[in-house]
Amino acid sequence: MSRRDLAHVRSALWDLSRGQADVVVAGADIDEAIGRGRDDMRTPLNLQSLADEGLVVAYAGGGWALTPQGVAWIVQDRELSDR
Repeated sequence: MSRRDLAHVRSALWDLSRGQADVVVAGADIDEAIGRGRDDMRTPLNLQSLADEGLVVAYAGGGWALTPQGVAWIVQDRELSDR
């Protein structure tokens, strides 16, 4: 996934988890939040690069959650970009 796409995914995870770490969000909910439909033929979401950075963690069944480090990263990013 491109860095731009990953930024959209991080924002979706933030919104869907209400900015809380360890709240599991279904992959289908992330897809919907970033504008992917059920029959979307694009490459499936692969958040492994975010997991490698320690920002998210994968759960069985295709769910993902922000880690405490991921929450802190987003908070800092939003403060720096004045959002």
